[in-house]
Amino acid sequence: MSSKIKILPRTLVEKIAAGEVVERPASVVKELVENSIDARATKISVYIKKGGLEEIRVVDNGIGMTEEEAKLAFERHATSKIQDEKDLCNIRTLGFRGEALPSIAAVSKVELLTRPYESPVGTHIIINGGTVLKVEPAGCPPGTSIAVRSLFYNTPARLKFLKGERYEFGQIMGIMEKYALLYENIHFSLYHNGRKVFDVPPGPLINRISTLWGKDVARSMVEIKREGKVSFRGFFSKPYMTRKDKNRIVTFVNGRYVKNYTLTHYIIEGYRTLLFRDVYPYAVLILNVPPEEIDVNVHPSKFVIKFRDEESIKKVIEDAIWEELTASDNIPVEKDTDAKKVSEPVYGEVKKERQMVFNVEDKGKKKSLFDYLSRARVPGIEVLGQFDDTYIIAKSSDSLIIVDQHAAHERIRYEKFLAEMREHKIQELIEPVVINLGVRDYQELIAMKDKLRDFCLLIDDFGDGAIIVRGIPPILKRDDVVEVIRGIIAIGKEYIEKKRDEIIKLISCKGAIKAHDKLSIYEMEDLIGQLLKCENPYTCPHGRPTMIKFTPNDLEKMFKRKE
Repeated sequence: MSSKIKILPRTLVEKIAAGEVVERPASVVKELVENSIDARATKISVYIKKGGLEEIRVVDNGIGMTEEEAKLAFERHATSKIQDEKDLCNIRTLGFRGEALPSIAAVSKVELLTRPYESPVGTHIIINGGTVLKVEPAGCPPGTSIAVRSLFYNTPARLKFLKGERYEFGQIMGIMEKYALLYENIHFSLYHNGRKVFDVPPGPLINRISTLWGKDVARSMVEIKREGKVSFRGFFSKPYMTRKDKNRIVTFVNGRYVKNYTLTHYIIEGYRTLLFRDVYPYAVLILNVPPEEIDVNVHPSKFVIKFRDEESIKKVIEDAIWEELTASDNIPVEKDTDAKKVSEPVYGEVKKERQMVFNVEDKGKKKSLFDYLSRARVPGIEVLGQFDDTYIIAKSSDSLIIVDQHAAHERIRYEKFLAEMREHKIQELIEPVVINLGVRDYQELIAMKDKLRDFCLLIDDFGDGAIIVRGIPPILKRDDVVEVIRGIIAIGKEYIEKKRDEIIKLISCKGAIKAHDKLSIYEMEDLIGQLLKCENPYTCPHGRPTMIKFTPNDLEKMFKRKE
């Protein structure tokens, strides 16, 4: 009787193991770039074809490998990073498992050229699907060049789960961006299909933030440092510079990029009441702790780590961010728009000066008292006043009505914008808005250019990582353009169709009357009149009620006049 339990073939074992380390092209880039960093490279160039599906090539000027070392590097669990069990508690390098190269080679076609500085000749190795085809001497510059082609060609089940070229390259760019932020002494460059995407020479972290995330973000940053057993440095945006997602909160621990939701939470909590709900800061946190205080051996990808003493780390980070930000000037930086003084384009950090004119049918024309009196009276409803400069109190023939002025104006603007979209109304700007963006945001926005026309937004490439907004929906104010564009970038090009309504809400709700905006009696009447003309006057676009009412019967019950 044959046994049901069998030893799997070595090739199959390697393909299974590769799945733990190599999830997609970005995983390959991460592992190879980390190897280059560990090899003490001062220049790392990454060349990508077709989002990494066709080819990934990483070239560095590191210490290189001898022929013997190069052959061993493709053996499973072969590594120069650790020697014995004690080293697992004192990891100081990025790669240490000895799994990356054999795992990559098992599911791709790999070509390696490498030479140590002291050697007159290098080594050329070709491996297909884990099988070594060629090992020979070769002439090559010092350092290492490794090309990974046809990823997952021999594992079609994994290949079909990859997404399109743009998405996969976006993931690669995210990895490259993070290591470019951290390793200030290394020259990083990234190419896609022969085109240079970014080139970041050695320089201070704030310069790299400016290059990768944009000048406006860099100008908003506060540098924070703390020394001790748990030490960190980093840059954190002032509360007025935020995003709708957490994608620009980047955390590094002991020189390793990590996805640690605990650290992200500590950063957000450090802002406490400085942030409005559902918005997040830009942040780069570079944390250093004794190696024995963390476990980086939790997952094969090494993205996930565990801390031994989370509470002490929490206190250091949260307290430092709160102390520094509350001690700094958090008023948004105003650009000087005097033509005689401006030496660069205005990048959109414009003054948010709200005009007290709420008629969405003609936002730019100021109204006289006669204009309001001639049409603002709402039949059957009498406005009594405003409570807390937030709620409009009114009465009808049979009830007391309380209107949330912000929710009401959001509903009015939402339905107005839907009408503008149906009619493809676009207001061309006499003075277009130039917005300076980081490399990744710039790439994503240019990819969305045609889709944004559906939302009455006309944008063009302005060059050097900037875009120019030439047309906007009539409902949108020029002053709100930058915030809207950043909100759309946060949603992302992959979701521009799936989250269409979210973008409509984002655009239509900008410029709406806010809580604590003091209104005149005529403005209140005008607002209620427009609300009652809406197709759905009862909720704002986000689902909150625009108004509630109390009948005499409700009030009698509340005052215990009747049961």
